[in-house]
Amino acid sequence: MIADTSQSDPVIQALIAEAVADPDVIGLVLTGSRAIGATGPGSDYDVVFLMTDEAFARNPQPQITLARGQTVTPPISTKDIWNEAPSTMQLDVVEPWVIPTWAEARILYDRTGETERVFTPFRFMSAERAQNAVASAYDDYLNGFFRSLKCWRRGNEVGGRLEAAQTTDSLLHMLFALEHRWRPYSSRLIFHLHHLAGQGWQPGELDAILST
Repeated sequence: MIADTSQSDPVIQALIAEAVADPDVIGLVLTGSRAIGATGPGSDYDVVFLMTDEAFARNPQPQITLARGQTVTPPISTKDIWNEAPSTMQLDVVEPWVIPTWAEARILYDRTGETERVFTPFRFMSAERAQNAVASAYDDYLNGFFRSLKCWRRGNEVGGRLEAAQTTDSLLHMLFALEHRWRPYSSRLIFHLHHLAGQGWQPGELDAILST
């Protein structure tokens, strides 16, 4: 688990101050590697300013150079993710690849409480969704495992290895769904494996298996 250093980060503090000072902003969300504290020398700042409906109406979608003071350099997309992405009703229409981004997101500022309400469905899967995800991922895993064994039996080493490797994704989807969580991006997987500790994995065990 990575320590939260946002309180001592002058850029993040400046972004929060800017959001607080702007009455058009009702929320500020941090995404990307900095949202989970997985930062390095080249880490950038991925942030989303959530505006009021009135502010959005004054800055329609074609205008993608809306400046937010001096903190963030344009161009900035004004796509209405507020209504198109993070909401309970819209969860099923969001592109699956982007869900881990919202699941990892950290709310830096929430003027009205609406930002937390909207992002809550992205923190964890519902019980029904998790159950379906576990069943589907387990089915995919077993099928891939069986195909791998068939290849090995026939002396097809390349096919066996590739089929086995492809089952890893299904296995990870299943393990995280058991915790009602979304499978994180592979590049940030190591920062989320601690969420699976309750399943009985020993420290470093999953890391070693996945690296083999």
